[in-house]
Amino acid sequence: MNPALRDAPDALRVNLRVPSTAVRLGPFAFDGINALLGVDLDDVLAPLMVGAKHQRAILGVVVDVYPLAIPDGEGLEVPVKLLGALGFYNLRGLLVLVMRPAVAEALRGQLASELGDGTAAGPRSRESEGDGIVAEFAVRLRAVMRKAVPVGSWGEVGVEAA
Repeated sequence: MNPALRDAPDALRVNLRVPSTAVRLGPFAFDGINALLGVDLDDVLAPLMVGAKHQRAILGVVVDVYPLAIPDGEGLEVPVKLLGALGFYNLRGLLVLVMRPAVAEALRGQLASELGDGTAAGPRSRESEGDGIVAEFAVRLRAVMRKAVPVGSWGEVGVEAA
């Protein structure tokens, strides 16, 4: 956790919502998201976190909520096995979402009104380091904005303005 980011004037404040896939059996634990990513998501997000991770029920499933502050020019991109890179960054006050081109169509539907009124742009394709082509959407966040992409029976991956 990075409390110094709480007061950063150029930081975008978002809550990242990720399906909670942790299973505990006595002393043993398995987390499907961490297995898919090949890294512990808590560790990857820690430098951008401005509060403790918590859980919330959405659409009948539990999601982990990560409160983040993303300074201008900062973000992260994580290579995901079989899916390519996923990530986000702050580009002068715009939240840029990075995903595989196949996921871009689902997100285009979520961003239809923002694309129509000019507060979002994309998708733009670019080459990712070692992961092939990715698509990017740039979104100007507004209060209480929530966007999510369904991930089957796990629920959804989403962001919301904080």
